[in-house]
Amino acid sequence: MKRLLSSLALATLAVGFGFSQSGSIGGKISVLGVWGGQEADTFAAMNQAFTEKTGVRVQFESTRDLDAVLTTRVQAGNPPDIVILPNPAKMQELAKAGKLVSLSKILDMRQFDRDYSNSWKTLGTVDGKLYGLFVKAAIKGLIWYDPKAIKAADITLPTTWDEMIATSKQIAATGVSPWAVGIESGAASGWVATDWLADIFLRLYGPEKYTEWYQGKLAWTSPEVKKVWEYFGQIVAQPGMAYGGSQYINSTNFGDAIAPLFQTPPRAYFHDQASFIQGFIKNQFPDLKPVQDYNFFMFPTINPKYSRAVEGGADVVVAFRDTPQVRAFMNYFASAEAQAFWAAGTGALATNKNVSLVFYTDPITKHAADILNKSEYFVFGAGDMMPSAMQAAFWKACVDYVNDPSSLDSILANLEKARLTAYKR
Repeated sequence: MKRLLSSLALATLAVGFGFSQSGSIGGKISVLGVWGGQEADTFAAMNQAFTEKTGVRVQFESTRDLDAVLTTRVQAGNPPDIVILPNPAKMQELAKAGKLVSLSKILDMRQFDRDYSNSWKTLGTVDGKLYGLFVKAAIKGLIWYDPKAIKAADITLPTTWDEMIATSKQIAATGVSPWAVGIESGAASGWVATDWLADIFLRLYGPEKYTEWYQGKLAWTSPEVKKVWEYFGQIVAQPGMAYGGSQYINSTNFGDAIAPLFQTPPRAYFHDQASFIQGFIKNQFPDLKPVQDYNFFMFPTINPKYSRAVEGGADVVVAFRDTPQVRAFMNYFASAEAQAFWAAGTGALATNKNVSLVFYTDPITKHAADILNKSEYFVFGAGDMMPSAMQAAFWKACVDYVNDPSSLDSILANLEKARLTAYKR
């Protein structure tokens, strides 16, 4: 990877989308984030290229307790110059509190509009002003499978929800569970199921009502929300549909849940997870080859009107100060040149749509990037956009539902109580 990253700056210039900076600025900037390991290495390589162009040194501080560290520093009046957040919720909070600098004053907005879809601009906007630059994305709602096992079982990959349920029932009738699902994640157990529900909601009702939902404007006891849970129940609440049943689903870590697909014989055929699961597959099954041994298809269509809607996630970069160094860094970070580092170095998806697909190191990631670039709507996972108290209640509700699907009405009633408190309605 080091060789790849060290040559990347030259490669990006060669294909004509290098970052342009006239003259050396010098000085330094402080950046706070959670990245470590491969992410930190890739970021360091990107920063080296930036420093060579501008003379600006980047001082990166990594912490796993980002919210606490950032809150303390903001309250003390000493925030970092730039912070990389894992989702837009904190960005919105800081922007509404008047703590952030509007990026419309910092970025070359003509270039930004050429490089980014309107969805990213909308997600980064609070009260009519752009505050967030999204980088290093992943798309969710990918249904993973083993092509060899699918072929051997003579299974036709579905494109609609009804086809998927019919295919799943046919598989279940053979005595093999069609789905492998695992939602254990420590204190965050249940978040995997929230992504299922978010994908179903988005494809049933579209992005506008989806936004109303996570903004707390739609009752959890509404017929629309209940219908979403009932759709999910067709997978997790029906005997034989999910491998191991409720106990396995709630006790299996999300990173291990795909394993039944690659057992001999297969114990399941389908697994729903974001593009990042490829890293888990590589770690657990290093001999498997993308496309040949594992692949994905998009979450099936429910309402054709929203067939090009995509749920996902991305880190968002915000600025607390407006200085020449910050301006240079943010414009560089927004460029296709900088975004290409993530594609080549981590396999993450670049949000800048002008990053060439040649930088993606395998056909699986390249396919995911193409889907992202061509998406008509992009939304964050609804759970990631909710207040923390509502998010926690949502996670717990998913665990409770898997344990006892017959208690759905009381689960939704409890979520409605949480909504009234969390959103102060």
